[in-house]
Amino acid sequence: MADKSKSWRSFSDFITGEGGEPEDFSLPDQPETTPEPAPDRPASRRRPARRQPTRVAMPVSNSAPVAPLDPGISTLDPDSSVALPDHIAPPGAVIVAGVDASGVEYVFEDDPTADPLVDPRYDINDRNWVRYRNSWGGFFRIVILIVLVIFATLWVRGRIYGWIDNQIERSGALGEEIDFNIPNGASTNDVASSLASNDVIGNGTVFRYWLRCEGDVGGSITITGFLGCDTERTFKAGDYVLNLNMSFQEVVERLDEGPIPEIFFDITIPEGLRLTEIIDRLVDENDRFSREDLVSAFGDESLVSSYLDPDVPGLLWFEGTLFPATYDIPESDRGNERKFIDRMSNTFDQRFGSLLDDPGRAAVIDELGLTDYQVVVVASLIEEEAKIDSDRPKIARVIYNRLLADERLGIDASTYYAVGKPFTEPLLQSDLDNESPWNTRAVVGLPPTPIAAPGEKSLEAALQPSTGEWFYYVLTDEGGQAGAHTFAVTESERAAALQVCVDLGYCG
Repeated sequence: MADKSKSWRSFSDFITGEGGEPEDFSLPDQPETTPEPAPDRPASRRRPARRQPTRVAMPVSNSAPVAPLDPGISTLDPDSSVALPDHIAPPGAVIVAGVDASGVEYVFEDDPTADPLVDPRYDINDRNWVRYRNSWGGFFRIVILIVLVIFATLWVRGRIYGWIDNQIERSGALGEEIDFNIPNGASTNDVASSLASNDVIGNGTVFRYWLRCEGDVGGSITITGFLGCDTERTFKAGDYVLNLNMSFQEVVERLDEGPIPEIFFDITIPEGLRLTEIIDRLVDENDRFSREDLVSAFGDESLVSSYLDPDVPGLLWFEGTLFPATYDIPESDRGNERKFIDRMSNTFDQRFGSLLDDPGRAAVIDELGLTDYQVVVVASLIEEEAKIDSDRPKIARVIYNRLLADERLGIDASTYYAVGKPFTEPLLQSDLDNESPWNTRAVVGLPPTPIAAPGEKSLEAALQPSTGEWFYYVLTDEGGQAGAHTFAVTESERAAALQVCVDLGYCG
């Protein structure tokens, strides 16, 4: 570059001759140098368009020549312009072109405010070169990528929705009818899985989410709302008739109609029946029960009560542990003896278990060391002796008082059971002397098993007896109430009550 002391002129002064006449000049020989590698710099910003360069030759100073003119450029033609290649004259650069005979130095200057020129050729060794890129290339690639992503998303979405629609609306005609059962306590997930496994619908999971989406009978499933649906649906337990290959809406409409109305058959088992009498009643009440199958069911140990004494043998497992009540039997179960016996046994366990929790066992029971099963034996004695409910807790107290005194209970009902006589027949002296363990007139203590099926009131009375010192009870229609007993503490009180019983015709 020229010194600051040099006299500078504009190219227009040189052309017009002002500021001195220029001499011929030529460009100096450019020394061959190896360009140093360009330091790392941020990539040039892209420009929206290229423009033609504006370059001028300017006189710089009148100092002595600093370099000979290039022979290739003898003089400046005032009517022409001189331009250097892009890699020699980068934008905004000032390059010494030569000095004329008067010592005026000339330069070529690019407009510093112009957009940079980019040569299509690229020289890695020339730091003044700028890599040329199509200003629209990156944008087009981004647009293409976005279009491809949108297309792929729509394609996947379409496939998913198409598959879901095929599950909701099954193709083809309805299949054959099948029996379908919803058990008690089944959840909606259980129902959906069972429908799919029976081939009523195609997919239980889709059915479950379809049910949860808004709508009276289900709704549309969207990808964004797939996990957001929270409507809960339930169906009534029972038997239904469905078809194979049903749509979701058809299934829900059929289930919402409710199960097939079930026909029930009622059987009543009264309190106080012996096991043999229960078998007779079941056969008489239900013509689909057979005596042989009932006896076989009573030999099934898996059906016995959980309160049974393990030492009780055989057929006596169920004596006193089948709860007396009215049972409704579905028409489909009328011939299932085993299921009915199991139901009676389970009902006894539930009712007696509830009474053990409330009101619970009285202190006298623990004082005697009786088991729960022995309490059931006491309840069976009460059931056979009591005629009115108010007498039951008092009879229980008489039994416990005599057990505490280690005296025979002397209950005629146990003697009838021991000898196998019905209550309509009179007891003989031989019956009273029978040494069967069930004959409380001959044996001290409780019978080894119940003698009848006790009801809930007798079970409760056995657990919570009345408070009193009675040792006897005699049927006297006490207080004018039919079936009421007179309770006595002493033998003389008993004798007086017994005479009343004889006068009424109850005692022989």
